[in-house]
Amino acid sequence: MAVADTGTLEFSNLVPSRGLAPDVEEWIVDGLTEALPALRMRSLFDLRRDMLRDADLITLAVEGSGRSVVGALSSRWCTTPAGGRLLHIMTQFVGERRQGDGIAFAGTWGRHLEGVYGQTSEFPDLWVLKTFNPIVYCAMRSFTRVPGVTFYPDVDAERQDPRIVRRAERVAATVAPGHSFSSSTGVIRGAGEPADLYPWLPESREEKVNDYFAATTLPGDRMLCMLGVPTPEAAATILQIFGLTPATPEVRLARSLLDDPADNGNGA
Repeated sequence: MAVADTGTLEFSNLVPSRGLAPDVEEWIVDGLTEALPALRMRSLFDLRRDMLRDADLITLAVEGSGRSVVGALSSRWCTTPAGGRLLHIMTQFVGERRQGDGIAFAGTWGRHLEGVYGQTSEFPDLWVLKTFNPIVYCAMRSFTRVPGVTFYPDVDAERQDPRIVRRAERVAATVAPGHSFSSSTGVIRGAGEPADLYPWLPESREEKVNDYFAATTLPGDRMLCMLGVPTPEAAATILQIFGLTPATPEVRLARSLLDDPADNGNGA
C-alpha cells in the first residue's frame, strides 16, 4: 500500500483483489461513519459492502494523527456490451470537516488517477458515477475545463445531446440494471440504498445545479453522471493537472465503445 502525505492527510491506494482484511474493511467503515455523522453510513455499508469488496481500486484519505479515514474513492472497471470498458466510481465520500478545504477531494482523485493509470497504463475514456449530491456533480463536471471533455447531464442545456443520451442509456443498463432510467434528465429511479442515506438534499455553490436535482430527484434516486475523455491529449492534460506524468508521449485510452458507428466521432 503506497502512501502519499499531503499536509495533515495521507493518501493511499488499496487493491481489494489482493485481499481486503476484515479489520481494514471495518476501519474504513468506522472512519467514514464518524466522518459523516449526518448520513446513514452504517446502514449504507450494511447493504453495500460491494462498494469496497468489488472495487478494483480504493483510495483513502487518512488523518495522520488519529489514523482515521476521512475520505474514500473506489472504482471498478465495467465491460460494455460491445466489449469496451468504462470506469464506474462506486464510492466518493469526503468527511464533513474536510469538505471545504478541497485537499481531501483533490488528493483522493489524484491518487486514484495515479493508481488507475499505473495499474493498466490506460486512461478511461468514460468515467461514470451515480449520486444524489449536487456537490459531487459539480466536482466531476469541473473536468470539462479541459478542452474536448464532455459531461452528462448538462443542466444548462434545453435538450441533452442525442448522441450522449444514447450512450447514457447503455451506461445505465450496465451500472444500474433493473432500474428505470430517464435519459432526458439523467435520473435513475430507486438506485440508492438506503433510500434515506441523506437526511436532506445537499447543496452546492451553484443554485442552478441545486434546482436541477431538487426538480428531478427523489430520495433513493441517483443522478447518472458521465465524464467523457475523447482524446489522448485531454487525458494527458487531466493527468498533468494532478501532477502526474504520462508514461508515453500519447496516452493510451481504454475505449468504452458505446457510441453508434454512425456517430463516427472520437467521443467516449
